[in-house]
Amino acid sequence: MRMPPSHPCPRVPQLLASLLLLAGSAATQPQQVNVLLGDSVLLSPTLLPNMTVTKTEWSFSAGTGATILVAESISGGFMRPNPQDRFGKRLTMPNATALRIEALEVGDRGVYEARINLPLALVEEQTFNLFVYEPVPPPEIQHQVFSLTTRGCNVTLRCWVPGGHGAEATWHPDTSETPWTQPCEDSQSLCLVVPPSAFNSSFTCLARNPIQERRVSIHLGTLCLSPEISGWWRWHLCYLLLPVVAGASLGLGLWSRKKRKAARGGTFPAHPPQEALCRQIQRRSPQEQHNLLTTIYSQQDRDRRTPPRDQ
Repeated sequence: MRMPPSHPCPRVPQLLASLLLLAGSAATQPQQVNVLLGDSVLLSPTLLPNMTVTKTEWSFSAGTGATILVAESISGGFMRPNPQDRFGKRLTMPNATALRIEALEVGDRGVYEARINLPLALVEEQTFNLFVYEPVPPPEIQHQVFSLTTRGCNVTLRCWVPGGHGAEATWHPDTSETPWTQPCEDSQSLCLVVPPSAFNSSFTCLARNPIQERRVSIHLGTLCLSPEISGWWRWHLCYLLLPVVAGASLGLGLWSRKKRKAARGGTFPAHPPQEALCRQIQRRSPQEQHNLLTTIYSQQDRDRRTPPRDQ
């Protein structure tokens, strides 16, 4: 009995159907697109090369349950079903399938679906999940210094980002070895007991969202040696200098005491007082008085004319 000829590849149609099914399932997975507020975005479906597109429809859903048709492309012509919708003139289609949105707003967040008609009544659907983020502001570092003990500087740092920007704040030390870092109640705060050897360390507060980040750093030396706790150092410096100051004061007192004692007569001054000289002259004869006065005046005159020697 003659058997009918069999197909050389009996499972080819089934394999093609499976591949098309898998390709369709992969295509329907939403593609996440992250964009910055005010920028533009191009949503471009991915198709096989040399595929002919007969029609493309773009719809938008903000997640409230309502879906609106926002753009159409038929035979290369671009149309807006409702030019008065929230997009206005911000929507264009640069080719038969892609959708461009200009000057993105916060309300543009949502799901955009492209329904592409191909020959042989084939339909390709691709979905884009658009996220619009506000620019990340510079983070702020708040600090509170509690004390400066023998262990070091006890300080708390908090990295803060204004709400509503979708940014997350994290801390990054300038070195991986920070055993003096203790956990705080919230993830944005650091509780530090900084030893004096680590006063030259710094920490960076990083605020970021999926498309942008901003950094602000703080040096621990500006906190642990700031005026609000520098009094601790001044007191310890005073304790160190107190013996030196006390010794200098004692020496000055002894020197002043000796000087006062010498002024009272403990030692004879270089030149006798005028009254003592007068009494010595009056006890002498007239000739001796004349000779003594002549000697005294001559000595005083020589003293005035003789320049002092360099010490």
